[in-house]
Amino acid sequence: MKKTGLLLIAITFASCTKVLDQVPEYTIAEDNFWQTANDAESAAVGIYPAVQQLSQQFPVAFDAGSDATTALLINYAPFSQHGIPVDNPIVAAYWQNNYTGIGRANDLLKNVPGMKDSLFTGNRKQELLGEARCLRAYFYFNLLKAYGPVPLVTQPYNSFNADFTIERSPVDVIFQQIIADLTIAESSLPASFATGADTRGRATQGTAKALLAKAYLSMKKYDSAAIKAQDVINSPVYALVSGSTAYSNMFTVSGKNSTESIFEIQYVSSSAQANGLYSFYMPVTGIPAGQQTGSYQIAPTDKIINAYAAGDIRKSASLGVSAATTPVTYVSKYVRLTNGTEPNLIALRLADIILVRAEALDKLGKHAEAVDMLNIIRRRAFGQPTTAPSAYDFPAAGETDADLTIAIENERFKELAFEGHRFYDLARTGRATAVLGISADQTLWPIPLRELGRNPRLIQNHGY
Repeated sequence: MKKTGLLLIAITFASCTKVLDQVPEYTIAEDNFWQTANDAESAAVGIYPAVQQLSQQFPVAFDAGSDATTALLINYAPFSQHGIPVDNPIVAAYWQNNYTGIGRANDLLKNVPGMKDSLFTGNRKQELLGEARCLRAYFYFNLLKAYGPVPLVTQPYNSFNADFTIERSPVDVIFQQIIADLTIAESSLPASFATGADTRGRATQGTAKALLAKAYLSMKKYDSAAIKAQDVINSPVYALVSGSTAYSNMFTVSGKNSTESIFEIQYVSSSAQANGLYSFYMPVTGIPAGQQTGSYQIAPTDKIINAYAAGDIRKSASLGVSAATTPVTYVSKYVRLTNGTEPNLIALRLADIILVRAEALDKLGKHAEAVDMLNIIRRRAFGQPTTAPSAYDFPAAGETDADLTIAIENERFKELAFEGHRFYDLARTGRATAVLGISADQTLWPIPLRELGRNPRLIQNHGY
């Protein structure tokens, strides 16, 4: 790839053009790139289109596999039915998009260390390396949640003659790499950038800490998860939005990059960087004026509709009811306006991390502290100030430790509804069989058939 080719990735990303499918998958010629600090900046920005391309796999496919939604049409039905064929195009796209991002991060991590430090201002060189490591960890965490063991690739391929036949690494080995990358990123990245869109839309110190908290929780390292979650909670960069209007606004076009957002995937409009999620969730008719109609492929279940108690501000922020002759309840977190603008996708937000800390403290037997965390979310959900009496008292008569564990699980269900977390929450806690009625094999997606054909050293997941 010529130098101008990679620059095009960054330039078009910044000017709101979808680029991932426009750039040939060539290797970067080191003799005509990696010459200036701008080259390194361009390479870092060029990783983010791979993040954007995940939208129709995460959250949609993961939601379709959970008890919060049901797929009504053919595209996502295999996920709701837990019978995913090995040649499913959504499964293949998720693998490819994450590895595309990993490849771009690896390119930067190989080439930037050798660049002259004098080309960069202050600590910018280390920040860019931290950004690539944070994003590489993000992509690998995505892959683990979907497929379990995957090939661990930490160096770029230098030519098309390279050996692509890499076997799958165990989950604990992948997690070790994730933790190593995020630990370096945590110490390298800035806490914030000059603009809100960059602070929420690019990897920061808070992004690394939040991902560490979630990774440690998955690894059942509860002390570490609780500590990293508290680090995020203590950060002055993040604060829960308060009030029904502000909460609902967080998921709208006008509410992008709120104080609650830690890592938010940036989109602009239907003509530029678009996620297109409205098309799956929005009804064909009967929605408010100014909103784009959809095909209603993904519908909320009665379980999530009935989960919200009276007065819970999250219900109206998450669900709408059409005004059609036959009304339907629909997911309202992903609304495209008729002018073509649509909201971002919030990959990480503070409420998630508060509940991560609650879960970790519960597992450590620190139930009173866990309840304190849970009540932060409960109070906000019912419009109460933080000084209000406990929204959830534990233990009440007859309650056990298990009841608190389920209370935290249920709070995540309601708070993070339709944001792609529920299916993995049930898988990582071993609750998928009881809640979804599926086997352990069905908590993982199949390795894509295309990848099995390319790499004979890959072994298919059990049950496929």
